[in-house]
Amino acid sequence: MKIRAFNPTTVIAVIALLFSLTGTAVAGALVTGANVKNGSLTGVDVKNGSLGSVDIKNGTIKPIDIKGGMFPTGPQGPEGPQGQQGPGGPQGPAGLSGLQVVTKHSATNSLGFRFATAICPAGKKVLGGGAYVTDGGWPNEIGIVGSYPTGAAWSAAAQELVAFPANWRLTVYAICATVAA
Repeated sequence: MKIRAFNPTTVIAVIALLFSLTGTAVAGALVTGANVKNGSLTGVDVKNGSLGSVDIKNGTIKPIDIKGGMFPTGPQGPEGPQGQQGPGGPQGPAGLSGLQVVTKHSATNSLGFRFATAICPAGKKVLGGGAYVTDGGWPNEIGIVGSYPTGAAWSAAAQELVAFPANWRLTVYAICATVAA
């Protein structure tokens, strides 16, 4: 009887077949928790539904980790009774008080320039102000050339832009109030 030699390709195929048939069983027996580096497994590495409560250490899962987050959605129950009113807060700082508009008129004549200041009463501050021209040719012949706060007052100036023979007057107003510190 003649013994036939095995072809090297056949030998490699038989060895590969043996490894493929025993591969997962060998890996399951050889790989343990001691072989896995801590923190290296992620949720992608764990098969869905493969872990149960017996597999999870007590106190390690927080409410935020559970499906639905910290406050899982579900049917809403009826509204509960209103609670007791809490204590009042501290008194807030005083706001504005004593709001007042102070008005000052310039002389009424035909001179080419006017200046006037409306002064707030003692203890009050100017919040804003303005000016306007009356009895004249405003805005074509007379214009306001300045309107601004000056301390606790509002000042304004006006002048003729072209010669204007009639009498006119500048009126300045200041918006004043007591302001808490």
